[in-house]
Order: sequence, then C-alpha cells, then structure tokens
Amino acid sequence: MKLFFGILLCSFTISVVAQKTVDVTKGNNSAMSPSFFTVVNGEPVVFAKFTKIVDGTPYFNDQWMKGNVVITTGSEFAGVYLKLDLYNNEVHYRDPKGNELIAATPIQKLILFDSSSQTVFTFINGAYINTNDHVKGWYQLLADGKASMLKQIRKRMSEDKPYGSATIERSVRTSFQYYALYGGDLIQVKRFTELPDVLRDKKEEISTYIEENNVAGKTDDDYSKVFNYYNGLK
Repeated sequence: MKLFFGILLCSFTISVVAQKTVDVTKGNNSAMSPSFFTVVNGEPVVFAKFTKIVDGTPYFNDQWMKGNVVITTGSEFAGVYLKLDLYNNEVHYRDPKGNELIAATPIQKLILFDSSSQTVFTFINGAYINTNDHVKGWYQLLADGKASMLKQIRKRMSEDKPYGSATIERSVRTSFQYYALYGGDLIQVKRFTELPDVLRDKKEEISTYIEENNVAGKTDDDYSKVFNYYNGLK
C-alpha cells in the first residue's frame, strides 16, 4: 500500500505547510453527485456517545470543514463537508439533505480547508502509509518526500462524577506525537534534537541547518522546514 501524497488540480489554490498547493473545490467526481454517497455508504451517527462532554472535543475541528476525500480505489471527491473524529478514527460527512453520517467505506486521505485561517490540513489513514510497521489512526502530513514528517493527534476521554451529582461529566484531552517516515520505518520523534540522528545520511547538513536558522522545534512549521530542507538535498 502506498502513501498518497498527490496534489489536487488547481483553480482555487492555497499554500499548505509542506509548501504545496491543493484545490478543495474540484476533483475527478462531484462531491454532490449521487455516486459519492453511494460509494461511501454512510452509517447513522450515534450522538449519545459524545453527550455530557464539558471540556475538549473528539474532533480535529468541531466545525464542519470543506474538503476532499480519496477512497481506496484512488477515486477522489471534492467539496465535501467533513469532520474528522480522532477519538474513534471515523470520518463524518454531510449528505445533500444536511444529515450527518459516518463513512463506512475505508478512506485513504482527507484534505481539509479551514476557511477562517486559510489553511489546508492533509490527513493520511495509517493503514495506507507505506511502512514496515502496522499503523492505525490518522496522521497529519507536515512534509513529504524521501523522508516524510507526520503528526498524530490523539484524543482521550475521561469521566468524572462531581460530588453530589448523579450526572457523569466527560472531558476530552488532546495530545500529539511526531513521526518520521524514513526508509520504510515510522520513527517516533520524541525530541526535536533527535532529527539529525533520524535523518542520519545527512546528519551534518541537518545539524548545521538547524543551528544556522535557529529552528527550535516549537511549532509544526519547524519540523516541516527541516524535512523540506532534507528532501531538497542531493
């Protein structure tokens, strides 16, 4: 199985973290055509499982985001309204009548557009990452090439019963971890300072780049810069 890092056709283009452009308005099928909803085979949403959440969210974004969907056959659909549930690793979408459904068909890739920040987020289904390891869940793509930078956002739910109350309150905590896809291995990057050792065939060049450019590893963009620089080396 291959990791699909393709870039969609361009008419409304937006810069993404990996310095590429995507089009979230077009695809090789119309998102609103009957074929999309037939292929995806939506299932009803059980809203009760997320009731009484007093803090946090199980979704990447609580708001509906317009985006593109690539399924396992490689077919691509654009302009779909989506929510990515990172707690259950499910993809929610809206049908033409506005009903919320869960995609029953396996999905390889999502490209989500945040209109408020003009930012594009690309997520890869771990089952389709070309690695020697068995990978589950969704991974945000920060940079791709000979070496790819991925970020896994994790959601964990806890329950609490306040004193004197008969109601259980739920909280969702968000954490994340960076991974490097290098030489067929998915390597957990616990500290930014590990990158020269991870990208070991260019260790000296990576160390020099980080030092000379004062890259501290405090943001996703810092990780992207290092991997984009590495992928540009000969």
